[in-house]
Amino acid sequence: MANVPERIIFDEPEVKKGLFGRKYFNPPKKAPHFSNLQFKEQYNVTKSHIIVNPYSGKKKGIIVGNFVKNELLNSKIDVELHVTDNPKHAIEIARDINLKEGDAIVTVGGDGTFCEVISGFMDRDDDSVNKIPLALIPAGTGNSQANDMGIVDYMDAVEKIIKGRIRLIDVAKTNFVEKDKEVVRYSHNLVGWGLGVDSNILAEKIRFLGPFRYDIGILLSILRGRVRKAKCFIDGHLIESDFVLLLIQNTCTGGDRLRLAPNAQVDDGKMDLGIIYHIGRFKIFKLFNQLKAKGSHVWNPNVEFFRFKNLRIETEEPTAINIDGENLGTTPLDIKVLPSAVKVFN
Repeated sequence: MANVPERIIFDEPEVKKGLFGRKYFNPPKKAPHFSNLQFKEQYNVTKSHIIVNPYSGKKKGIIVGNFVKNELLNSKIDVELHVTDNPKHAIEIARDINLKEGDAIVTVGGDGTFCEVISGFMDRDDDSVNKIPLALIPAGTGNSQANDMGIVDYMDAVEKIIKGRIRLIDVAKTNFVEKDKEVVRYSHNLVGWGLGVDSNILAEKIRFLGPFRYDIGILLSILRGRVRKAKCFIDGHLIESDFVLLLIQNTCTGGDRLRLAPNAQVDDGKMDLGIIYHIGRFKIFKLFNQLKAKGSHVWNPNVEFFRFKNLRIETEEPTAINIDGENLGTTPLDIKVLPSAVKVFN
């Protein structure tokens, strides 16, 4: 185990003057989503298994799924359409469908649906994970992964499948507790703990507001001012403190495309961890405004960033966690980064 965790040090910010001479920091430069810009292989898709979440986004999954189906059929690619009818159904489909060389799994939904597909895919009892690529068609609310991958829209996503250029991405094996049982999920985007999860739980109750619900959720959570004591083991190094929030990122953005971890890359073999320690409500409001300003929170003196391969969070009482935008279970939480675990079209 490491004695000291890997610390992320950001370059000194460029200070500028705004209205009435007020000083502010220029946003940090965003790292490229992929650390390795080379495509790993060329893949010829002969059949696609489309897994559609009909409730994703504004319940437009079926419409998007049929659009993708027709475009692929027009490109001489066979299609098998699967529509989920309950939470976790996508896990079952991805785990149990028959796959062979030339096939691809296409997810129509948001980050949460893609998480379920990857989780089922990783749990298969064959070697498909080493052969079959995954495609992401953004049809959710935030679409953080698709946004970071540079997928512009449905047609752009379909074109990437047809072109068949493959990259490798890391995923995080997450172990947590759900209804007194240990559960495993594979995260591709982020894992949240603390104020971020509180806000997401509140935001889910006002989904009709669309992406704006995230701002409302954050505002209400800050006003509540909950702080939690926890033990955070970063590659074996213990940090025990009172925390407001832990930002655990495989990708740069999360939620409503907030730039949570500007240096995070999806194929560097590690995840980025932002720690926000116990501070007052006024300072949290200021920090949130910095976060909204394309990631200027990285220079806040109450925030530290690390990079890790293994992470464990222990709390005195079970505390809610969020994986890829979905509120799933509670601590204790273990995260292990699996480098280059999944093939994706890009």
